[in-house]
Amino acid sequence: MYYGRKKGIIIGVTIAVIVLVLAITSIFIVLKTDLFKSNKTLFWKYMSNGTEAYKIAQNTQLEDIEKLKLQNPYTIQGQLTASSNDEEISETLEKAKISINSQTDKTNNYGYGNFKIEFDEAEMFNLKHSNADDVYAIKSDEIITVYLGIRNENLKVLLQKLGVQDVSAFPDKIETKNYDEIFKFTEEELKHIKETYIEVIEQSIPNDSYSKQTGAVIENAGTKYNTTSYRLDLSADQMANILANILKTLQTDSITLNLIATKAKALGAEVTIQDITNGIEDMISEIEEIEFTDTSFVVYNHKGKTIAAEIIIKNEQKMAIYNMDKNIKITVEDLSSSADYNVINMNIAYQMTTTQSYFDIKVEKDSEEMLSIELTNTGAAATRKLDTTCEVKITTDENETVNLSYNQTLEFVDKIDETEKINETNCAILNDYSKEDLQNVIQAVAQKTVEVFSQKLQSFAVYNSAYNAMNSINNDNNLDDSIIEAFNSKFTGYIGEDVKGNNVKTLCRQIANNNTSSDNENKIKVLYEDDINGVTGQSEIEDIISQIQNTKIYNVEAKYSEETKLIDTIIIKEN
Repeated sequence: MYYGRKKGIIIGVTIAVIVLVLAITSIFIVLKTDLFKSNKTLFWKYMSNGTEAYKIAQNTQLEDIEKLKLQNPYTIQGQLTASSNDEEISETLEKAKISINSQTDKTNNYGYGNFKIEFDEAEMFNLKHSNADDVYAIKSDEIITVYLGIRNENLKVLLQKLGVQDVSAFPDKIETKNYDEIFKFTEEELKHIKETYIEVIEQSIPNDSYSKQTGAVIENAGTKYNTTSYRLDLSADQMANILANILKTLQTDSITLNLIATKAKALGAEVTIQDITNGIEDMISEIEEIEFTDTSFVVYNHKGKTIAAEIIIKNEQKMAIYNMDKNIKITVEDLSSSADYNVINMNIAYQMTTTQSYFDIKVEKDSEEMLSIELTNTGAAATRKLDTTCEVKITTDENETVNLSYNQTLEFVDKIDETEKINETNCAILNDYSKEDLQNVIQAVAQKTVEVFSQKLQSFAVYNSAYNAMNSINNDNNLDDSIIEAFNSKFTGYIGEDVKGNNVKTLCRQIANNNTSSDNENKIKVLYEDDINGVTGQSEIEDIISQIQNTKIYNVEAKYSEETKLIDTIIIKEN
């Protein structure tokens, strides 16, 4: 099983090398033979130009922000909401809200944040996270009152305590990887790959595989372009032959094999050169079993610029990419008549300055919009603030839509709050537990998590039926049992003699939301401690919430209306 995993890594790395070889080949041919205007030369010239043309320019606005984050503390406040064109679905979605708040100081390796889910302004779930030095921890006050943390060292030992038998595939410590550095090649490495594999590729592709066509018309965004196209046609046998020749050369190329092994190790894969050569041998032997298809590559030149490229897989698919004035279009066309679409289009429009970046992405299936994403970043490192908005619209085949809206503010500060900084008094580090104690902790937390989530899901499930029944409550004292159950179930889950403070707070917030509903006159009165009159207003209930402590235990009692059988009073007393 482990060998299979290594083989997958080897194949992935090998394919990456092949892609690199093709890219280097195109650039080298342009530089070496640009004076010779053969179809072969011009194909690779405009293929090379296209590779550069399809790159989106560097976003210096975000790059500067990322650099500033390395040296300065910052906070993030984000909020996600949703809606729909279906009124019933939208009524539920619009009551839900997800909030993200975090504070980070990378210089001192400290961070804190919380992830909160609310429904109709009542808190459904709150997860906190905190890290200090090499310890990363989470907690939810409803489940456990201290942080549960993992120290980023000796992770294999921790996994063994948790019952994992084979830990050979896991690291002892998770390291942050600099992928730009990992995939960077030196001039000497590039030179070796170029000199070793260009001859292999050139000898594998006959000159008559290249062709030229003038007067090819390309249309994008309503504009027609008169182009000259250059085409490379490869048969299935030629595709197989190219791959086989590259792999056979790679098999005896010690320099590139060492390079692959080094890159793989940097990515966390413990493979030897022998593992790689074994994997290459397997790939060569399996080439005959691969069903290659005749494939064509086409590039389109307009006034010296590559404006489009196509890959055509015979009788299966045609994929094309167009690039015109900060507008990239990607199309996938079905040629087999077996897919549930004819053409899928993706359009990417973008604008970038030092203070604002904007991306507009739209995906269509047969001219019907499936997905749209609008992303805007406003701000700069100089202003020490970045506002982000992201609007996502998803459309189904039945023309139903779901809209997601995310708004975030990142702001640099002089210092962040350290009240939630983890230490030996507020954090249980799992690495330090014995196997038996660790399993007991995990089991207890899992059991409590299931209990809390079951309670939350039950409240959510009955919410809509309770909400829809409100209008009838005001005018009908003879309510059927389902309406009574739907209303009362919103609150009965929090009734009892030993209720934690955080659950009492949740109950109070649900009561406040109920009492402020414009469609509901059945207000619930809250009596706290020695109060005999009770309160129903939101501000008064918020005062009670501020007095309740999460770590304390309370007795919560419900009183019911004799006429409607609905809860009309909640009595809260500390045990």
